[in-house]
Amino acid sequence: MTLPLRAGGASTTHLPMRIVQLAAFFVAFSIGSAAVAEQARCPKWEAGARYPWMSNTPLRHDRFAWVHLDVDRKGYPIRCRIGHNNLEDAEARVWFCKQYYDRWRGARASASEPAVRKLKRYALIAGPKHAAADRRARKLWFEQHPAENPKCYPEPSRPDRMDL
Repeated sequence: MTLPLRAGGASTTHLPMRIVQLAAFFVAFSIGSAAVAEQARCPKWEAGARYPWMSNTPLRHDRFAWVHLDVDRKGYPIRCRIGHNNLEDAEARVWFCKQYYDRWRGARASASEPAVRKLKRYALIAGPKHAAADRRARKLWFEQHPAENPKCYPEPSRPDRMDL
C-alpha cells in the first residue's frame, strides 16, 4: 500500500515524527540554555581560595602557610616560596608549591602590569574543629544569603590538593 504524498512531497506519516523531533530539539535547547545561564551566575573561584563564610584564623590542629608566588603574564606561577607557616616538615611545603604550580592559575596581566607579578596567597588545611566550624558557618551563610546558589560553592578542597 502506498501512502499519499502531501504537497511538499512528504508523506503524512513523517509529519508527526518531524513535530516530535522539533519539540525534542527545543526542549534540549531550553534545558541547555538554563544550565549555561545557571553557571554564568556563579562567581568564579580561584583554586585553593576560601569561601566567604570560612574563617582564616588558625585553630588547634590546623596547618597554614603564606604562599608567595611569582606569576607570568598569563597567570602561571613561575616561582613559589613558602612564607610564615606552621607546617611540620619541608616535604609539606614542597607539596603546597607543587599544587600551585600544577593546578593554580592567577588572573591574566593587563597591559600596564609588569611581566612578572608577585602574589601572596593564604593556604589553610583545616583541622577537625575548624572543618566543623566551617560546616556550621556554611549553613548559616546560606540562610543569611538566600539568593546564593549552593551549587555554585562546591565542597572546598585542601590547598595541598587543590581539586576545585
